[in-house]
Amino acid sequence: MVCLATPATAQGRGEDLVVSRAYIEDPGGVLSIDDVVSRAAVPFDAVLSKGFSASVYWVRLRVRAPEAGARTVLLISPSFLNDVRLFRRDPKAAQGWEVRVTGNLHPFAERERKAVSLSFVVGVSPPQEDFYFRIKTRSPMTFEVQALSVEDANEQDYWRDIIEVFFVTSMVLLLIWGVHQYFIDKQKILILFCIYQIVYTLYGIALTGYFASLSTRFFPELIDLINAIIYISAVLTSVLFCREIFRPYKPHPLLMKGFLVFILAFPFQMIAMVAGYSDLAIISAALLMKLAVFYYVIVAFSLKKDLFPTRNMLRLFFLSMAVANGAFWAGARLVDDVRAMSLIGVQSLIVDGFVVGVFFAWLVHGRSQYGRRETERQLHMIRQAYEVEQERKRQAEWEARTDFLTGLLNRRSFVDLAERELARSLRYQRPFTLLMIDVDHFKAVNDTRGHLVGDVVLQNVARRIKETLRLIDIFGRTGGEEFAAVIVETGGPEALEIARRLCAVVARDEIVQPEGEPIGVTISIGLTRSNGRSISFSALMNEADQALYAAKRAGRNQVVISQQALGAP
Repeated sequence: MVCLATPATAQGRGEDLVVSRAYIEDPGGVLSIDDVVSRAAVPFDAVLSKGFSASVYWVRLRVRAPEAGARTVLLISPSFLNDVRLFRRDPKAAQGWEVRVTGNLHPFAERERKAVSLSFVVGVSPPQEDFYFRIKTRSPMTFEVQALSVEDANEQDYWRDIIEVFFVTSMVLLLIWGVHQYFIDKQKILILFCIYQIVYTLYGIALTGYFASLSTRFFPELIDLINAIIYISAVLTSVLFCREIFRPYKPHPLLMKGFLVFILAFPFQMIAMVAGYSDLAIISAALLMKLAVFYYVIVAFSLKKDLFPTRNMLRLFFLSMAVANGAFWAGARLVDDVRAMSLIGVQSLIVDGFVVGVFFAWLVHGRSQYGRRETERQLHMIRQAYEVEQERKRQAEWEARTDFLTGLLNRRSFVDLAERELARSLRYQRPFTLLMIDVDHFKAVNDTRGHLVGDVVLQNVARRIKETLRLIDIFGRTGGEEFAAVIVETGGPEALEIARRLCAVVARDEIVQPEGEPIGVTISIGLTRSNGRSISFSALMNEADQALYAAKRAGRNQVVISQQALGAP
């Protein structure tokens, strides 16, 4: 609030020595100073506003003399007026008039005061003296003329510089934030925000006349050209940025297409400038800028989807911006003393530049946060879907490898792992023992007690064997009541001992049913070993099967070693 109030305070400092102001419109620009002096002029108070006009305006300024010997600064604003000529009576001068010139079409180095503001330093003859200004500009014909002491004029320039530094610094900081956010979020709206900040910062500098130092005798139209291009570009960047703001909220499709009217106007305006119709380009840009402000309000009230910031927040902001700008534009026409509204010049720059820039930054930040949360939510959903898919894949793989009844390896998986272990043992000359296991009298259990009891028997047998074997051993169900185990890195008496222990563990405890009598179960085991022989796993399984059949014939519940294993060296 202090910054917003500063320009108005600065303008009110010091004593304005102007006694009266009056103007004469010269539509054809043909009047001489003598013609003007002899004509009646129309009084005005502080500010004269005529909008875009091709006319020349003459201003008669009656100034009261300050203290004896003090100089007076005749200050003319805004600083982007093209050509301002001061006429002062001087009997010694040609035709009796001293003429001085300033404006942004004249070299900055030739200004009487090396300041952004347009001014002339004069000595006023007491008690008062009349000065005449001839003003011609392609910019809007809105200006103010003051007569201040040198100290007051310098102070006003000082506060003007302070506000400009505040504005540029704030806008650059917002730009830096936008660039930083873009490298984090990579969102299109951040690119448009950064472009908007750059263009509007340049627009603010142009609006307050700080490009004046670029003016040279060799290219007098340079400042006007820069100002015009920036002014036209400001409309385009504002439209592009606001369109991107509205897009996710799903406004009415026809209103979104309406933005194309503003966008397509830009190339035509640039063509008009190149063709020498810069006045037409600037007037159309000014009209589009006014229309765009109210078009944003219409679009805001057509939003269908609610995001963050909410639709109502957007509506309130764009409506407030339209009201503020409408009040400024109407005030410039209807109120002579624009200072009474505290919206002239720099105030408008701060309100429309810094405040809007801060809101846009907050809006973009909110959009980025919302987008980041949406991205995180989508990534979380993707991760969840991936984890579910992986779990299904693991489940499918487990089911493909596992016997559904006992939870052991199925025949295919067992054979695959056993063949790998056999290949390793042969390569490194390590012991390899294979056990083929069969539940004794299992068919009788199924026939007399049913398949459900048979399943319980198989599950218990599988559990007892698995708990007795080591973790490194390979154990699986190869079919029906048959199981197989590879005793890894073990051979000779130790492997035989493990096989006998398996028979004992299974036979030791009866299997308790949920209903019915306990069941005693035994197993028979056929054992074979590789003993360094170059042999296939299928051949070993056949040897173990033969030993298993021998165990069955010998009375069951025992271990029999294959003849090949016994005969092997």
